[in-house]
Amino acid sequence: MFARKNLPSLALSVASRLDEATSTGLARVLGWAGFYPGVVGFGGYASQTRARVLARVVMEDRVGERSWLTQRRGWRQFFDAQVPFQPVLVTCGQAQKVVFTDGGGYVDIELVGHGLEPGWQLASIQPLNAVDVQRMGVREGDRLYPSSDVEGASAAGESLLRVGRAEEGRVLGRIRAAKSVDIPLRVIGDDERYGVVSDIDDTIIVSMIPRLLTAAKHALMERVSDREAVPGMAGFLRRVARFNLYPSGQEKHTERKKSSSAAHGRHANALPVMYLSTGPWNLVPGLREFLRRTDFPMGAFLMTDFGPSNTGWFRSGVEHKKRELRRLVRTFPNIQWILVGDDGQHDPEIYAEFAREFPKNVALIAIRSLSQFEQLMAHGTLDPISLGELEKIPDQIPRLYGEDGFRLGRAVAALVPQPPDPQRLTGYLDR
Repeated sequence: MFARKNLPSLALSVASRLDEATSTGLARVLGWAGFYPGVVGFGGYASQTRARVLARVVMEDRVGERSWLTQRRGWRQFFDAQVPFQPVLVTCGQAQKVVFTDGGGYVDIELVGHGLEPGWQLASIQPLNAVDVQRMGVREGDRLYPSSDVEGASAAGESLLRVGRAEEGRVLGRIRAAKSVDIPLRVIGDDERYGVVSDIDDTIIVSMIPRLLTAAKHALMERVSDREAVPGMAGFLRRVARFNLYPSGQEKHTERKKSSSAAHGRHANALPVMYLSTGPWNLVPGLREFLRRTDFPMGAFLMTDFGPSNTGWFRSGVEHKKRELRRLVRTFPNIQWILVGDDGQHDPEIYAEFAREFPKNVALIAIRSLSQFEQLMAHGTLDPISLGELEKIPDQIPRLYGEDGFRLGRAVAALVPQPPDPQRLTGYLDR
């Protein structure tokens, strides 16, 4: 007989297994109806030795389904048929690995030895035929080699599995594989020293989370093209990500003439940007289109998932942010992060704890101050929840406050009054 304290964990485990079984059954039925496993790429980031690739496998009925969804009302993005335990081939430069999606259809994998140069690069994910993989006993971590590498291979789009290292050369047989999907990946070089972490809801996009009706309206009813950006935040993040921390009126003429692709962070001098949010992964295709349309810097997404897990009925957004920040420090111990958030929820508390624990990894903290009406809509009171926590961080870490991106931009400009070159800014941030 189970003890009472074990009942919640048992219920969570049963709910999680039921969710996986339902998803597996739905994917099988859709497969009979002509659907196929397709990849929704979320992006990723990498050091010069280790890469993290994030994606999800869902059932699709035609090419371009996810692009089509970004133009429709938000509720459609939550009706995905994820594919649990689907085998895929992840390739990142010279690194390659067969992995299986988790119970929610997610891919979150690290690969070592990719050999890619710093900057924006592409990884790829290719769904594999599950029957072929099972028949040949393919295990997670095995390598696949293109059919063109083997004499006599003729089936286009297929790959051949060789056991162990390439030089062993033993072929088990063909594995049918769908078309690969490119995943944007920001490789951070060993000589880079700064990066940006930005919240999304109420920091760069007007959401007023978590007031249920308002959040539901934004997420479920509005089209991506209708979402409203926080005034001035796109320009603020672009300047921070380009070391242009002075007002637009002081920008050099050549900077104003940069192309839109450069504004999205593809030029060599852009800092890496991580969009860290408690929002669900389902929203990433729409968010990526929103950032492109509103001219925010290109960046990696670090989202979360809703629903039960083995440890709780609902995943903690606060713990998700804390966990991802610590993971960034482990992966990039020499990077100092510019942390951008808002005071409508727990960003000040999360950033303050991180700054106390890793003071050498925080360059500055910029907080967008919500109005009293926004505070009321966000959490039901007129005052910020945890803004006082930032008074407890080390004094050498600058803290900036502003109602929008324009005010934050002026606050940053006050720290560096003259248009800085990277050397001068580096000297300031190193103090």
